[in-house]
Amino acid sequence: MRSFWRRYTRSAFLASLVFMLIAASAAFADTPGRHPAYLHARADLVRARLLMQLRDDPSIAAPLGRAIEEVNAAIREIDHAAAWDRKDLDDRPPVDVRLRGRDKFREIDRLLRGAQRDIDHEEDSGVAREWRNRAHFHIEEAVQHLRRARLID
Repeated sequence: MRSFWRRYTRSAFLASLVFMLIAASAAFADTPGRHPAYLHARADLVRARLLMQLRDDPSIAAPLGRAIEEVNAAIREIDHAAAWDRKDLDDRPPVDVRLRGRDKFREIDRLLRGAQRDIDHEEDSGVAREWRNRAHFHIEEAVQHLRRARLID
């Protein structure tokens, strides 16, 4: 009878320990993390990419295509950093598809610069810092390609 109670007590203890671990991990997963700016930067980059994909002049297709490639690379780097910080990366930001010409370029530039500001915060993780720096480089390259497209347009 004594071994029954000993096994029962041990099983109850293990069950409660497992429950506490599951509850703690669920609570941790729901927290927004340390760097919410990554999500905002990513949303800005996705919006900028969507606007760049709305091509209205074939002469600017080449520089805009390269800018899109750089934005995609920046999004991948931010995804790595955000995943390291356990961020939810599934977003579908709205975009104004009516923008054309100069207004579209201004909005794309505003979104790219906003993404840069969002990721420029101090980073305490060395791994995430590398991803952030590479994302910043890709965004700057996208801005340069956007300038070339604006000059052609």
